[in-house]
Amino acid sequence: MTILLSFFFLYSYIESTHTYAKLFLTREKTYPYALRPHVFFDQKVEVDYRTNIINNAYIPEDPRYPALWARAWINGHPLSMKKYTKAQAMKKYTKAQASGIVSGVSRHSKYVWLSEGFTGGGELHKQAEFVVLPAEGTQKIDEYICVLNWGEPIEEVTFTMDLGAITMAIPGIGRQNNPYYVQWLYGTFFRLDPPGYQKIGSTVNWRWTHIPSIDQKICVQWYAWYR
Repeated sequence: MTILLSFFFLYSYIESTHTYAKLFLTREKTYPYALRPHVFFDQKVEVDYRTNIINNAYIPEDPRYPALWARAWINGHPLSMKKYTKAQAMKKYTKAQASGIVSGVSRHSKYVWLSEGFTGGGELHKQAEFVVLPAEGTQKIDEYICVLNWGEPIEEVTFTMDLGAITMAIPGIGRQNNPYYVQWLYGTFFRLDPPGYQKIGSTVNWRWTHIPSIDQKICVQWYAWYR
């Protein structure tokens, strides 16, 4: 799930950003060895910052799905990352904001992973692994939320959610004697938001082009048959 926290002048922009998230199950190492959903997150951003302003890779974190780890690279060079509360992140860049530089902190995030600073453009690559917990107020519905947030103009934004691994893990999926067959038959096993996505095989894809900015929350919910 990710964001690029950038401090920029108006003529800086992002050429493209492509995000891939894969939902999968992992078994706990202690009794009762329950299955737990995790999300692997991978994002590549082609940035064009034409000044020497300091920029930072930014990955949001929500208490419902904390990151086990996060890492980033700029043009293949590794960037160290550290976790902050949203307030700490904003305070960290008070001087930058006072200088008229805009920050890209999303209204949706509560915690952030920030990298060390870098300058210039190129390919910014970010990865993380998130733990998924039950959706609020439900017992059998789990969810993953990813926030896409940039304040700059962007040529293209894509987000791909790969549901193949967890789909294949559903016991006897597709069989009429499966207790989840009706949900599967009528396509209600997964709930996806916002609308406007395209399904290709086991992946779900969203795409935006030529936009001035974005602060979009993507939500994927599914029936938690494993607990």
